[in-house]
Amino acid sequence: MSITKKTDRMDIFIEEEQNSILVQEKWQYLWHTKVTPWLLSEKRHFHKLADLRIWSVWSGYFKLKVTGSSNFATKHKSTSFTLNFDIKWVLKNPHWNVTVTKIAPNTFEQSYIKWNERVIHLDTEDTKLNFKGKVNSKSFYQYPIAHEFGHTVGNSYFALIGKTAIHSDEYSLNNLLNGGFKLDYSSIMNIGNELRNRHLDYILIQLNSMIPNTYFIIA
Repeated sequence: MSITKKTDRMDIFIEEEQNSILVQEKWQYLWHTKVTPWLLSEKRHFHKLADLRIWSVWSGYFKLKVTGSSNFATKHKSTSFTLNFDIKWVLKNPHWNVTVTKIAPNTFEQSYIKWNERVIHLDTEDTKLNFKGKVNSKSFYQYPIAHEFGHTVGNSYFALIGKTAIHSDEYSLNNLLNGGFKLDYSSIMNIGNELRNRHLDYILIQLNSMIPNTYFIIA
């Protein structure tokens, strides 16, 4: 059994018996190309790689504890919940409409999301480890699909307005919008592949609305 919250952008499952929490997004694809037509095997391969990259970067990193006065909080006062992230390919009723453009290898297409419209634009280079730049002799690499996924789980300018913080691309020059993290190059929301506690702000808001008098915090 699980405790579930379904939203417009994601579903959240608290799995008590497994001591885990799953954040799952349903993606419906629209396949574009600038080269050869898509084969079904290529579509399946793209989704498999997308799911793998997102899981490898985002899942298993955050451990959550529970506080509060509820029976659930009392029962799990010593439990550490592992937070996992997943995408599911669907043909109807998606959380996100995802356009994927097939492009030539080693070329570039700007990827982005539109939070309010629940739209994602990706390309076939986004599942590959991309060189993003060199700072002070250190090279930075990133899976762009894991970066864009970070926007869909709340690291968007439009996600937290009026709540706790405003997050967006941390490589932006506008520190008023990204919290001043431009120098944190290793961050997944900058040009690296590493997660930070601040990247979970939106998810924690969702979790803490699921069970009365129950609050999840990062362990």
